[in-house]
Amino acid sequence: MAPIIQVPVEHTFNILENVLKKRTYITRVLKEREEQMPSGEDYDQMEVNLDNEPFLQPLDADDTKASIYYARQKWTKYPPQTYTLVDQIMLTKDRYCKHRHLGNWRTAIRKKNCGKGKMMLFLHWICKTSLASRRRPGSKRSLHTYWRDFKMLYRRVNGEYVDANDRHEVVKYIDGTLKVEFKLRTTSKPKPVAGPDDLLLMLVQHWARDESVFPTEDDRHDVATIMLFQAYTGGRPAEFVHASKGKASEDPLGEREEANKNAHPRKATHYNHDEDSDADIDGETECDDDSNADDSPGSDDDMIFDSEDDRSDDGAADEDMDEYSGPDSGYNSDKTDVTMTEDTDKCYTTEFDECGEPLRHNLDAAKPSEFEEAKRKYKALCYEDICLWIVQNPKRGERDLLAMEVHLQNHKGVDNKPKPTTFLFRENPLAILCPISHILTRAIRDNVVLVDGYTSAEPFFATDLGSQNVKAMKVHWKPEWLKQPVFRRSVWTTNGWVKSTTEPMAYSKYAFYLNRLGRDAGFEDKLTSYCFRRGCANAIDGKASDAVRDQVMRHNPFTGVFNEAYNNQAVRFNVQDAYLESDITDDGLTRAFTHMSIRCNPGAPKELKAATKSLEDELEAEHRKDYFFYIHNEMMKRQLNRPLNGTVVEDGAEPVIEHQLEERTQLQLVLCDLSKDLSPQAIVARKISAVNLQIALASRKELMTRQPRSAPTCKDPLKEEYPICAPAPTPALDPFPPASKFPLVCEKTQCVFCVGNESLSYWQRTRKFRRVSHMWDHVENIHLRDVQAEQRIICHHPVCKAEGLILDGVILFKNHVATVHEVHLRPNVFPR
Repeated sequence: MAPIIQVPVEHTFNILENVLKKRTYITRVLKEREEQMPSGEDYDQMEVNLDNEPFLQPLDADDTKASIYYARQKWTKYPPQTYTLVDQIMLTKDRYCKHRHLGNWRTAIRKKNCGKGKMMLFLHWICKTSLASRRRPGSKRSLHTYWRDFKMLYRRVNGEYVDANDRHEVVKYIDGTLKVEFKLRTTSKPKPVAGPDDLLLMLVQHWARDESVFPTEDDRHDVATIMLFQAYTGGRPAEFVHASKGKASEDPLGEREEANKNAHPRKATHYNHDEDSDADIDGETECDDDSNADDSPGSDDDMIFDSEDDRSDDGAADEDMDEYSGPDSGYNSDKTDVTMTEDTDKCYTTEFDECGEPLRHNLDAAKPSEFEEAKRKYKALCYEDICLWIVQNPKRGERDLLAMEVHLQNHKGVDNKPKPTTFLFRENPLAILCPISHILTRAIRDNVVLVDGYTSAEPFFATDLGSQNVKAMKVHWKPEWLKQPVFRRSVWTTNGWVKSTTEPMAYSKYAFYLNRLGRDAGFEDKLTSYCFRRGCANAIDGKASDAVRDQVMRHNPFTGVFNEAYNNQAVRFNVQDAYLESDITDDGLTRAFTHMSIRCNPGAPKELKAATKSLEDELEAEHRKDYFFYIHNEMMKRQLNRPLNGTVVEDGAEPVIEHQLEERTQLQLVLCDLSKDLSPQAIVARKISAVNLQIALASRKELMTRQPRSAPTCKDPLKEEYPICAPAPTPALDPFPPASKFPLVCEKTQCVFCVGNESLSYWQRTRKFRRVSHMWDHVENIHLRDVQAEQRIICHHPVCKAEGLILDGVILFKNHVATVHEVHLRPNVFPR
């Protein structure tokens, strides 16, 4: 029998009092609604109004609004007469109505003015200006997507569908005339599938071999956690991070934009392309197949491009997202963390206090009233979606187990057909593959556990529910964190990058990290989030029923989405042996050739520098393609010239990556220990060590450096499947050295901001610049860049920071640093 726990009387009294208050509030609201009940005459007038309303605008999802927005931008962009001639030409070349002198775009798209000929020529113009301007042939699928988006725009303006006969004729025009004239591609891009070996290879690369620098080590941890979630759930990236459409989802028909132009006409004689323009995003992104809109009454001429079900989502979504994920390295030239959306004006902003530190916002979401439930601000995975349990082990005498429920609800089409899905996660013996360990790290790092005392991994693995005859115990999060994103972005402050408490990580950022990881690991195919989604779908197929597979993938039943968009292009069966009626051999070749890692070569070129980003991408793509072509030819030549006496030439030892942070050096030893033949106590100890080291690493960050991080090779590398050559474990870490270790008087080339930055290692905090001028540039361009002359600044030196010393303005701060710390900063302060 479970023990009886007495709840404090005061707590029970407060709960019951709140229930009564809420009931009183709801009763008052209901009475107000009754008083506002329309009369019979009001309903008569409402009926007349609805009868006279020719078309009710549907409540579109953000993806649908974005598709309509970009279709409208392609159809027209009416430039004011005050623009310069050059600006008008730049706009005219990409805007159809202006190009053909059709006048106002709304008038041009009206049913009486927009016949099938104009629709066909619009698609012809798209091919001529957008698809043909690329350095490779356009895709017929992309053109179908433009046609789908145009139909949605047509319906919103005219209040009716495009004529059925016209739709058929336009589709024939695309599949015939345009396909032949512009040599449109009909083949789809490769759709690589990431299997378990690929996932493990990428995680080892991510934790142990990756030389790239993240804004904070929290980001490194979050990327690994999202990868595990995607692999185990098949979720789309928008279910975990924020996929913003910017202003494209706010005003798809441009009504507010036109109202603002009429109310505030432009007086400028120069057009700023960064403010009002569309940035000419002519790629697949603006034809995002993640839209779940259906704007046809079910005709079959649109194939999979206008279907209400999920058929059009993932086939083109991969092509769309892959091609235009964007060059977002996390370190922009101005040291700001700008999310890459189509609208550069809608970048996320972070407020700072008078000392230059990020304001800790009230984590409670906005509440209209005391008794109404708070609403989420972003569509991303939040803490209320994760339920962590400590469960009594069914095997007597063994330790309790950790289990985790993850509730995913932000899937594609959630606004119209919600399919909430809950996944159950169990512990994995390998910490690198255990999502519970990763979430435990994030929860401890954010300090979201409601009960005090659970600030490390040990208490979670040391429970004994059997002694209290309790079967399960739920870990509650703090109420103010329930609606906050689990994976959040890093923001820039005067003291460096810090993790935001409220703003989620952007999908563009996560996509960039994945692409960089796959490139650095040496994969021939581009690594995208859909590689994990396809891997999950193929892993489930055949082992579970079709109903379970569709539930996991959030597909509508009996739609065939898996076979159309997710089934591995490489046949997962030994057809040769089956045809010969011989025993089906399990030689491992089928598994190897249906996944990505067999085409992985760590020696593949990483990146090339060029004048422009487009040229850089093109050079890098061709360089890597040539490398993978050349390397196989070279290996064939070496096979012809190999010794015939059976001598085995050992491979060279793998170079050691010397990490800046000792926490990461120790963590890679634990995470990359892939041995499973350990005792249960040793597995738990390894898992506890991994969580604690991940927490310690998340509080640190690496610095950008030009020095190579590959040290001389080890003489005796480990002969494992994923060899990691690293130094022996070091004693316990001292993550936060006391203030006494930092002298009050600093060297003249030291940065007083970096000295007080606890996220850096000790040698990074005490580093010295080669010249005083270099230190001056570093302080002015990094730490004081956005600080106003009269803004209050806190001295970040550990001694002054402990005393809470705040200086009133930049001049007083520099005088303080010069007199107390004897570091002379640049004397001239330019007005900001």
